[in-house]
Amino acid sequence: MTPTDEWVDPLKRLIRDHKETLEFVENLEQVMRILQEKDSWEKLKSIETFFNRHILEHFAFEETVIFPAVLSGIASPESRELIPELQSEHQSILKELEAVQTLASGSSPLSPDSDMDKELYAVVRQIMDSLLRHASKEDDRLLPIIEKNRHLFNRKDVL
Repeated sequence: MTPTDEWVDPLKRLIRDHKETLEFVENLEQVMRILQEKDSWEKLKSIETFFNRHILEHFAFEETVIFPAVLSGIASPESRELIPELQSEHQSILKELEAVQTLASGSSPLSPDSDMDKELYAVVRQIMDSLLRHASKEDDRLLPIIEKNRHLFNRKDVL
């Protein structure tokens, strides 16, 4: 978040981001069927754009704003265990996103054929599953910590 950005309640932003991701993943089920059709590679760009715009920004927000505030503000045993776990999941999901970008860029050793379609489908499916598990963990474990400790996020200088 840059100094010129308007302050947004972190709890509300996380809830909004998770809702948008869930809606996208639900719609992605339809896109996954399209990816199995001929000439589906053109539709891959919209998937890649969503991942780059929403997922990368969401992870950056958590890594630079949420996680440091939670660790410095309360540092409970639960948060000291949870935050590294979530950071590790971020790294795994980012690696999966890199695989999609590799396939989308055409730099994959495979040619655009049924093998590549199957690989792309498997990678996108894995990302969807990873995102759902990750968001669920954050909803169940991280959001309650933030809600109990909202005072950590009331000042703009925290962000």
